[in-house]
Amino acid sequence: RHCRSASDPSAQSDRTLSTAGALKYRNIYEGVERRQAFPKGASFQIFEWVSRLTRTMATLFHDVEAARLLLPGLTVGRLLDGALALFFVRLLLAMAAHPHMLLPRYGRTHRLTGSLLLLYLMLGLADVRLTPLLRLRGAYDVGLSLLGLATAFSAARDFGSARVHLRGSEASGILDEKATVSRSEMLEHCFYQLLNLCQVGFLYASAALPHSRAARTALAAALLLPWLARSRFPVNSFSANYKTPGVGGTTPLIRFLYRLKKWQYLLYKHFLLHGLNVSVAMGGGGGGGEGAALVGTAHFRLYWLCLNVAYVCEFFMQTLVKRGYMSQRWMLVLQQTLMLVSTAAALQVLQAVRPLPAVLSFALNFLRRGREVSNGCIVIGAAAALESLERSQGRGN
Repeated sequence: RHCRSASDPSAQSDRTLSTAGALKYRNIYEGVERRQAFPKGASFQIFEWVSRLTRTMATLFHDVEAARLLLPGLTVGRLLDGALALFFVRLLLAMAAHPHMLLPRYGRTHRLTGSLLLLYLMLGLADVRLTPLLRLRGAYDVGLSLLGLATAFSAARDFGSARVHLRGSEASGILDEKATVSRSEMLEHCFYQLLNLCQVGFLYASAALPHSRAARTALAAALLLPWLARSRFPVNSFSANYKTPGVGGTTPLIRFLYRLKKWQYLLYKHFLLHGLNVSVAMGGGGGGGEGAALVGTAHFRLYWLCLNVAYVCEFFMQTLVKRGYMSQRWMLVLQQTLMLVSTAAALQVLQAVRPLPAVLSFALNFLRRGREVSNGCIVIGAAAALESLERSQGRGN
């Protein structure tokens, strides 16, 4: 009875003010929530883009070996198995047709070490592609890196003093028929075998520390230390094979393959070395424990074995050509076969690589050349900052 009537102008004004106040406070409350969950500005847009790209990378090459090709029953996995069989059968046929290549006393240490490494690689590939044969795969991987280091070092020691190996070829590379592996290339491969040993040790150590991101990050930073010794090893230019007219790359196909090898190296260094190490340190894109899943997967083991096969067998095939035990045409066929399998395996490993550290490492390679350690620290710092931001966003949501 004491309320004013609906026709009273003052009552209508009160209702308008009440509605406006409610809307005002609701907008303020929703704005606070929106700012907490979705910060505005370019930084958030970059964060969203990187997160979306990370999720895409994690699924883009998933289960690629099951993809079917044109012929009935032919999958990518079966094609890779056939390519590997072709590669090793042809190498073994060349060795069986010329067994005397292993007999001379000169360079016998390298001949025996290289033969043992070849058999060791075939055992690892049979374990991955045919049937499980190895129980201690961590010990096998460490032994693989040590054998690779011993093979490269024994080549430099046993053959490196020869005048032809001291001089080498016009440019680094072994695809040309008249190319000669130089002693400096042999020693440079010793450095990359040491990197392999350090990386595989890091991956297994990270698998044992699934819930300690700080420890994994410290190990990733320590993994940069071998680059401090890079200047003690020779550096061989590779791009002269396709950039300098008349130097290396005697045919268009060989120049094209040299370009592909250059891009394969950049993919390895910035995505599968620095990028992969930082991604595993941060949690592999989804938290602790994915490092353990990665190092035991079939696609990672295939990639790791193909990487070691490439380090060793490319030089071996060039030696077969120089000795007349294999034709240049067959060598190029096997090179392309190995590049195909290696690339297919590497693309599958990219599932575990975060885009930010890989792309940032690639960019810093051109902006700050020769500063591997400081560049690596910048990449680790940026990845850690993004990881912290991502976790805070998760808690905000």
